[in-house]
Amino acid sequence: MGAFSLTANNEIGSNATWRAVPLGRLEFPQASEPYEGAFDDDFWPSRHEEYNRLEWDRMDWNAVRRQMNRVSDRLERQPETSPELEFDVPSIRERTFLEMWFGYGDPSVEATAVDGTASTRYRVGYGQHRICAYADYPMGTRDRGLMRIPASGFLPSGPLSPGTRIPVLTH
Repeated sequence: MGAFSLTANNEIGSNATWRAVPLGRLEFPQASEPYEGAFDDDFWPSRHEEYNRLEWDRMDWNAVRRQMNRVSDRLERQPETSPELEFDVPSIRERTFLEMWFGYGDPSVEATAVDGTASTRYRVGYGQHRICAYADYPMGTRDRGLMRIPASGFLPSGPLSPGTRIPVLTH
């Protein structure tokens, strides 16, 4: 596939900013305990067609994580409203995932600040299924079957730690 660039969308207002947010500070409306695999009953079944059509079970998740880490490092230093981003990925699957994450074809991954303290929490408004797949949270046998992934998840290394920072459009 190779390199490509995009400008991260910001369609929710001038006060919204792309920033690197630790996974442990995100609240998911449909996943009360993502590290325990506690998802609403229809969480994965309602989304498996999107994943299977794009063959996300065959994606190079390590490549996606490397690219997202670069973006998160940049946003950690300087949050931005609509950053110009460059990626280098092995196939159209990874490119499509990143484009969707940043708001091409679907709304971007976004969250609203719940409080204004030093340890601000964010309630995910859109993209929780992408975050959960990217973080490789555990899922039950039925959901793994729908998603066509092994018991080890998308990557044998298991879920990302709660301290892992990911790019999120925040407001």
